[in-house]
Amino acid sequence: MKKANKVLMLVSCFVFVCQINSQDISKNSIALTHVTIIDVENSQQLEDMTIIIDKDKIQSIQPSSSIDLKGISNKVDLKGNFVIPGLIDSHVHLFRPKNRKEILSKLLYSGITSVRDMGGDARVYQSLNKAIDEGNLNGPKIYYSANVFGPTFLQDPRTKFAAQGFEPGSAPWMRVITDKTNLTAIVTEAKEAGVTGLKVYSNVSPELLIDLSKITHQNGLKMWSHSSIYPSKPSDAVNANVDVLSHGTGMIFELEKDIPASFNEAIRKSLPFIDFEKANASAAEFTMLFEKMKSNSIIFEPTLSAWSVKFRSNDPHNKSKSQKNSPTQHLSSASNKMDVVAMDDWVKRITKAAYEHGVTIAAGTDFSVNLKWVQDEIILLTECGLTNFDALKAATLNNAKAIGIEEMCGSISEGKIANLVILDKNPLEAIQNIRSVVSVYKNGVEYKINE
Repeated sequence: MKKANKVLMLVSCFVFVCQINSQDISKNSIALTHVTIIDVENSQQLEDMTIIIDKDKIQSIQPSSSIDLKGISNKVDLKGNFVIPGLIDSHVHLFRPKNRKEILSKLLYSGITSVRDMGGDARVYQSLNKAIDEGNLNGPKIYYSANVFGPTFLQDPRTKFAAQGFEPGSAPWMRVITDKTNLTAIVTEAKEAGVTGLKVYSNVSPELLIDLSKITHQNGLKMWSHSSIYPSKPSDAVNANVDVLSHGTGMIFELEKDIPASFNEAIRKSLPFIDFEKANASAAEFTMLFEKMKSNSIIFEPTLSAWSVKFRSNDPHNKSKSQKNSPTQHLSSASNKMDVVAMDDWVKRITKAAYEHGVTIAAGTDFSVNLKWVQDEIILLTECGLTNFDALKAATLNNAKAIGIEEMCGSISEGKIANLVILDKNPLEAIQNIRSVVSVYKNGVEYKINE
């Protein structure tokens, strides 16, 4: 009797497993066959593979020769094509462009399936995400931040522009803080506004930064920071255990003895007079900084595109008519006094140094008015010494880690969201081939180019 029960149990288990397997591949699944996968997680190229997408997830990844596709009617033969994970731009500002809906569509069709917005009106992002989720707007998923800063930053017009209807510094996503601020309440309100992380901008002391970072992490949010938060410098942010440091330009203040008290003071009175050309990216201060960043898994986002001479207009200072009377006109005026060529070279050198010390690199463009492409940032990263694999990883898995979505996005793995980019040419052979987009899958839905 006992033996019969065991047999019955085994048969039942076998039937149950068969039922699960038969449900794994539904008739509505999509099979992408005979494709070459660029595996950024393991830095390998997998040839002649088949990816099965079920609803919005990657259900299976197997060699094409060993998979049974019976029951799947939607088969896409991608022989000769290459697939990379959906690209992510980890630094955008969508609150300024009036044509943001057009921009979002262009981003998606270029292969960008997620973005991290680093400062603006949370109500705008909530509305855009809703339209995207409901299928009324084509665009990447938007993960957005709450900006926090000290009192001196209230002079910046963006604190009003991005928080209309609120007193400057009081909006949950655009908040002034001091030593007397109830940080728990600030973080809680930001979380209720739907932010993924807090971005520390300016005029925050090292001590306050540590307290804010601790409470932010306790509430399950990411802590993002400018590389210099005047009067705090890069090592202060690293000591506070932030998740991401943004902007290669601000890294230079690790070498400065006199740190400006605010962002506006830095761009007016410090940055135009610093000798970027002679700054030493191999200084002991940076070696120690990078070692701590590596050991604490702190990501560096250099935003090379923000200062790249290559992607600027013929005017090295990029004086755009669209910038006149804008909330960032003061930034444009300040940049006109800076040695942009030397700053561009500095950002490349400090990025190369960070990479050589094993720091995780993220790819962000810092675009606000004129659209920039994370594909350009990827190319610039290779010019700093990153391999094609690592440059792609910067704009996929590393950016997913920066946002905190690496469990579901950033690489081509079973169980992850089906965010994929199909390319006509191999980006490992020439990094410019990331532009050879044939189609994009976001949440398992295909967006074909030129349709």
